[in-house]
Amino acid sequence: MEKLNRLLSTIDDIFGNSPPDVRDIRLLRALMRIIDGRDSRLVAREFRLKGQGLGDLAQKVQQDDLPALLPYDELASPTELNRRRLGIAQILLGVLAEKRFEELIDSIAGGTIRIEDHRPSRTDTDYRLLNGGGRPVCRFNIKFHGTLFRSAKDYVGLEPHDCFALATYKIRNALRRQTQEALPYVFVVLSVPDLNAGEVGKLIPDDYVWALALLRGKRIVEETIADRLRAADYITRFESIFARMPEGEFRVISAEKANRLLREKLFERVHALTVKSFTRAFRNAEVDMHFSLSTELRPVREFLEAMLHDSPQKFAVRLYRGDY
Repeated sequence: MEKLNRLLSTIDDIFGNSPPDVRDIRLLRALMRIIDGRDSRLVAREFRLKGQGLGDLAQKVQQDDLPALLPYDELASPTELNRRRLGIAQILLGVLAEKRFEELIDSIAGGTIRIEDHRPSRTDTDYRLLNGGGRPVCRFNIKFHGTLFRSAKDYVGLEPHDCFALATYKIRNALRRQTQEALPYVFVVLSVPDLNAGEVGKLIPDDYVWALALLRGKRIVEETIADRLRAADYITRFESIFARMPEGEFRVISAEKANRLLREKLFERVHALTVKSFTRAFRNAEVDMHFSLSTELRPVREFLEAMLHDSPQKFAVRLYRGDY
């Protein structure tokens, strides 16, 4: 019972009074009700579960704890826990970058342009940029960049602090989306060197990581944990991380420009093509194109100022031409 109580307590801490409609969570709550003496058929109806075998499962969980319900040893292994920890950290960094971007837009544009939040749609679009008339200008995908490619100089000819990696499939997908919806696609990158998921992960409570692993890494759980870590009771723990976000500068690169550079510098900047047996040497690594932050990406302030000064038609043409 100790592990089940711990897991349910952690879920309550994460979600408060609004748990998501996730079957694993409903099943855990149902089993606890049955263990407390409720009729298994009534509980099954309440939690929209099949009643057959629910009572027997509750008895096994009560006797053996979680192994009867979840592959505990596999899900709670050090490798799996570290993977989940890094996943939470990466989402938290992304959320902080998005918040910082919203603040920056307000400070630069002063209400003359605005962004439309598309994050709830869970697509590859975080925001759409709207002009003064409310018409969409382009779509934004926000990226946080903190992990330096230490060997960048040797492999792709860029200094580590000036190197940004973007998966080639993301460039391809961006161009496809741009064509389908006739709206330019722009990557927005916040670079804060050496602020990475590994460093942030050390600050995440172990119970949160453990619960995420046992709930099989549900995205809604992962995202809610990241939101929870921004709450007042975690401000002190993450203060050093929050304080570093303004250090970085947002820069942009359009999908068109990224694709043009990919074609021009394919063998020079796509490290994977120069390494024999790349997938064996770097398991699970993506095939990345590497860009110079200082010379190939534009500061977002410069990008927005150009939009405000150019006519809508001229700015759109420059985006489709890959000038930015």
